[in-house]
Amino acid sequence: MGPDWSLLPPELLEIIAGKVTSLADYIRFRAVCHPWRCASSPLPRYFPVQLPWLMLPYRLDGLDDYNRLFYDLSSSKIYRLHLPEIRGAKVCGSSHGWLILHKGMVTSLFNPITRATISLPPYTAVPSHLGISYCWDNDSAVGPTVNFYVKKAILTSSPLDTSCLVFVHTSTFWEFAFCKIGDERWTVIEFDAPWPWKEDFCDFSYCNGYLYAIHPYGKVTMYNLINPSKMFLDCELHKDHVCLVDGVDRDALLISYGRLNYDDDDDGVVQSEIEYTVYQFSNDGEPQWIEVTDVGQNVLFLGGNRHALSLSSANLQLPDWGANSLCYDSIKTEQWDQQHNYCSSSCNLYLKLGRLDNGTVVDLTGDLGSFQRNRHRENLWLTPSLF
Repeated sequence: MGPDWSLLPPELLEIIAGKVTSLADYIRFRAVCHPWRCASSPLPRYFPVQLPWLMLPYRLDGLDDYNRLFYDLSSSKIYRLHLPEIRGAKVCGSSHGWLILHKGMVTSLFNPITRATISLPPYTAVPSHLGISYCWDNDSAVGPTVNFYVKKAILTSSPLDTSCLVFVHTSTFWEFAFCKIGDERWTVIEFDAPWPWKEDFCDFSYCNGYLYAIHPYGKVTMYNLINPSKMFLDCELHKDHVCLVDGVDRDALLISYGRLNYDDDDDGVVQSEIEYTVYQFSNDGEPQWIEVTDVGQNVLFLGGNRHALSLSSANLQLPDWGANSLCYDSIKTEQWDQQHNYCSSSCNLYLKLGRLDNGTVVDLTGDLGSFQRNRHRENLWLTPSLF
């Protein structure tokens, strides 16, 4: 008969638990038995930043909308999580280990690892306003008949931190709003009417106390939320598809990207590859976007629906993983009708890592499987966390 591992001394178990740096392994450790769980903290603060998990699009295998698949870069495994909490909700963001869910007139925060949920103010509550400039109506909430949805949402830190702010970019004339955890209403960031360039915002990010909102072709509005003010910066960048990078601890970063399709073998299979350029915002003198090929120890992750993430590889569980690189997806699609160029509703997904300085590309995965093509179910990066 083998040894009874549950009888290990608690002080030894604490030492072993302190050596585990993978969140998935730590969860398995605590699941072994009651003594092992008692000897390990449910919220280990020593944990390094985890390599992100990619929340994959829906599979074409009959799964309903509350089963989600996550690809773990550190273990090269796919985890299937049963998450009934997200049924019927749109995932409008992923930030600091939490998913931001939007359903009806309510947005909430959900940690898919701990299953914790945090409620946010309803959009039907009369908002407060940040006195930056003109606002359409200082008294109106968003009515239930308004065609309302959240385009994107981000957090400035873990929502368990008292300083955490939640920012949303909406489809209504509010445009931008934010709240703190526990607030009863949203605070609307007011804007001029008409818009400065007669164009809508296409992305936003928070960096060094400023909210950066980007317009088509790279024009920027900077909001100072501490001393309410804003600046319009006409720094043009003639690119069609751009997104700001979240998690940047210096000047804002932007990724310009596009997809190039290849069908060289004439076999009906189209390979879609990302073509990208990284820019850094400079407000010294004439504001401009400067192309960069060096982001230091940072590794960038490009997801779907204008979600991009930056992490310092020096703080990751695997130091130096992907430093000065961009992680992105590659897609293969089988065409049903080449004559009419009609593509199937499914695609096969791969992940690649490209160095910014020399352009070399490494294939990180094989075929991750067949997934539905749906712009509302884009792949997002999640940095798994217990808090």
